[in-house]
Amino acid sequence: MRIGWCAAVGLAFAVAGAAAAAQSENSFNDALLNMTPRLRSARLANMVGYWCIGTRTFFMGVAGQGREAGFAYWSLSCLDSGSYAIQIDPSGQWVAIQCEQLAAQGLGRKCFKKF
Repeated sequence: MRIGWCAAVGLAFAVAGAAAAAQSENSFNDALLNMTPRLRSARLANMVGYWCIGTRTFFMGVAGQGREAGFAYWSLSCLDSGSYAIQIDPSGQWVAIQCEQLAAQGLGRKCFKKF
């Protein structure tokens, strides 16, 4: 299910080191972390859309505080269709944005980079 992109700029990566909190605040993220790389790529590609064949995933972290506490963030490369940042909230709702759009927001956030 797609939801609003937290006001389009809402990829608010809260604090460094929040990844340690990932194992319990977001069971959907926990499941992704426990998948094989191939299955994880397929699951995240499904979130992006039917045109994506996932080739590379990267766990960016879990927000530890604020409005996005517990939200997990992943990067995904798709074969011939670009790269995406995917936000997954603790209830399992997700939204994806192209990495170029994320970088263009000017907030210093980039795909395939830990926060």
